[in-house]
Amino acid sequence: MVTQILKNTSAVLGLSALLAASASAAEDTTIRLSKDTLKLALDPEYGGRITELWYGDRDLLAVPQPGENSFGSTFWLSPQTLWNWPPIPEHDTAPYTVSVRSVDTATLSSAYGAGARISKTVTLNSGQSATVDYRIDASQDFPEIAAWEITRVPNRGLAFAPVTTDSVKTVRGRVAYELEDDTLWLPMEAGAPLVEGKVIANGTEGWLAYAVDQLLYLKVYPKVSIREMASGEGDIELYLSGELPFLELEVQSAAHSLKGGEGLDWSVEWLVTDLPEDLEVRSGSPALLDFVRSQVKQLSQRR
Repeated sequence: MVTQILKNTSAVLGLSALLAASASAAEDTTIRLSKDTLKLALDPEYGGRITELWYGDRDLLAVPQPGENSFGSTFWLSPQTLWNWPPIPEHDTAPYTVSVRSVDTATLSSAYGAGARISKTVTLNSGQSATVDYRIDASQDFPEIAAWEITRVPNRGLAFAPVTTDSVKTVRGRVAYELEDDTLWLPMEAGAPLVEGKVIANGTEGWLAYAVDQLLYLKVYPKVSIREMASGEGDIELYLSGELPFLELEVQSAAHSLKGGEGLDWSVEWLVTDLPEDLEVRSGSPALLDFVRSQVKQLSQRR
């Protein structure tokens, strides 16, 4: 009798565990894309945000203290004067609707917020590269609007991009950047005191790079001239938090006017690859610039 009770109890417990596991699996709406060594995760319940970027066994988006909302890669409307702060929730944190989902691509769309709906399609092209296609659909007139991708990474390593030197401005706090050979360099030492600051610039070659632990993370986007930048913005922006250990790698499209019913399409290509072991990662390195430019050229040839 006791044995039978134990068996029945065990069966009930086993069923409970199975049901709990099934419920947990049902609640996990994360979209995971994979191609060879490259893996990406998106959260449709939280702004359609890209939350993970794995290259082999490394997640480049894994910041030590992500905070409540300071993590992953998100999308905002530019210029910021369209919404000030906080970001438009429908675009940044509210659920997105999934319309396409497969092993290596997904399409998600936001609800309308502040007169615009955001759609994003993420496609893994290879074990090293991905394309993020964005679309802004306007339900009202916008005299000026641009697309804006914001990606948080750890505040260590080196961020850099070729820029128009006289376009470089610190618009918030302090940023210990360096300008050398028409290139903006931001070296960051792990464990350094947190200091808030933001620097903006006009990029001259349509790319922004981040090197850490002998890995390169590269964003390639359509070039923007100084006269095309959104008011008060740069097509390249670097923001360091003074409260949490992360850097924002930000790129923007050219500014356009949109009428209600019109849309703006914009794409950013992501590349993650190993840096050569003998390549010195430092500000002002001609070899590092040459390596990045060779990667950009290869990406353009594959389009």
